[in-house]
Amino acid sequence: MEVDQEGLALTGSTEKGAELFRSALDELVYFKSSVLSTLDKTIAEDPGFALPYFARAYLDLFMTEPQFAERAKHTLEVLKKTVNIDKLSNRERHHAAAIEAWIGGDLRKSARILDQLGLDEPRDILALRIGHELDFFIGNKRSLRDRIARQLNAWTPSDAHYGIVQGCYAFGLEENGQFERAEEHGLIALSVRPDDVWALHAVTHSFEMRGAIADGLRFMTERSNDWAEGNLFSAHNWWHKSLFNTDIGNYSAAFEIYDNAIFNQDSPKIALVLLDASSLLWRLHLQRVPVADRFSKLADAWDAVAQEPFYVFNDVHAVMAYVGSGRIAAARAVVNRLDQYIANGHQDTNNYHNTVRVGRPLARALVAFGEDRYETALDLLYSVRENAIEFGGSEAQRDAIDRTLLEAAIRSGRFNLAGALASERINLNPSNPYNWSKMAEALRLSQALERAGESDARSQSLRDEVLRSLDQPYPRSSAAAHAYSQQH
Repeated sequence: MEVDQEGLALTGSTEKGAELFRSALDELVYFKSSVLSTLDKTIAEDPGFALPYFARAYLDLFMTEPQFAERAKHTLEVLKKTVNIDKLSNRERHHAAAIEAWIGGDLRKSARILDQLGLDEPRDILALRIGHELDFFIGNKRSLRDRIARQLNAWTPSDAHYGIVQGCYAFGLEENGQFERAEEHGLIALSVRPDDVWALHAVTHSFEMRGAIADGLRFMTERSNDWAEGNLFSAHNWWHKSLFNTDIGNYSAAFEIYDNAIFNQDSPKIALVLLDASSLLWRLHLQRVPVADRFSKLADAWDAVAQEPFYVFNDVHAVMAYVGSGRIAAARAVVNRLDQYIANGHQDTNNYHNTVRVGRPLARALVAFGEDRYETALDLLYSVRENAIEFGGSEAQRDAIDRTLLEAAIRSGRFNLAGALASERINLNPSNPYNWSKMAEALRLSQALERAGESDARSQSLRDEVLRSLDQPYPRSSAAAHAYSQQH
């Protein structure tokens, strides 16, 4: 019987089909652009081999758009016409059930099914990687870390996908505030495969959340050949590099990244691309940085995507683009569609509850912000910030909510609240120049001009410190390589 890279049975495969699937599995976990083509070839070679169908369906569900969910549903239906799902192995039946739950809108159920599968098959890299992604989509940050921790002891450095497991663990650690350990595990993963863009992403997140901007920029620049192109995750990692530049006021670099790597006329007009573009431009918009016609072009691209409520994280980012471009009527239309979606009743889906508790209030807050109704925006944003994790995304992505709240407090003249929110940010992340610049604005509102000047000076000093250190090498890569070699 043919087996995968970890020795698990590839039931129903031929030798050629198994060879193709092993390649596709590598391409999937490393975000290689060729994965869809390889999976299609595998299905054509082995129409009775179930796992390639499951992997293909998962990739479509990753897209978080209704038309791709329909494609996943079609893929599963084609498989059911070819094989009897009930007669497949326990492993394969779990994958089928997880996909059906996800197609039906119950992402939490899908994540639980894959967690249960992990108890029996902790070395099923497809289940582990997809479950990790589901934890991200549903905002279950504890499981984002602990799903991996539960299975980590089943893996050894000699396993083909050991690095992938380490990289996933790194991201889970980072999202739970364990930034140094996240860096350590991410670097171990990169010692296994330097082109592991998810592990690189995890390490980059750890720098972002610590305000270690110089380390983040140096780390990404030194490794640019491993992540900057040729994979399905490059645009998002470029987004991270643009955030570093935005927070030190290097807006020209942020715009260059945006135009060349995040969104332009040749970019795929899909939600996963558009939301990164919205998120960056919205941050610049909050800082009153002119973005020329970029918001307008982005809003036009959202027109074809933001029609049917499906994943409210996307709807909120569409509203950012509409508000930023001045198309308030289009932003209100999104809110109206969310109202109708809730009224129609979709209580059996996670998206319904996320829309009620987080997405719709956020969309309304953004509209209020765009109409200069800052007090209303404040009330709405403050009411959902403690629940915001429920609608998915990373801590870095959800930071757009807190930045909007802080900016609304400043623009409404609420200097006590603005100062408190800036203090909150500084005490969590004292190395980020942006945080100190916002404290300075809050202090000026309260007429504490001397202290405002001190905060401005601190912000500028941090910017200067980053710029001075950019030509120094990132110091820790060799240590991680040594740690991996010792384990191996």
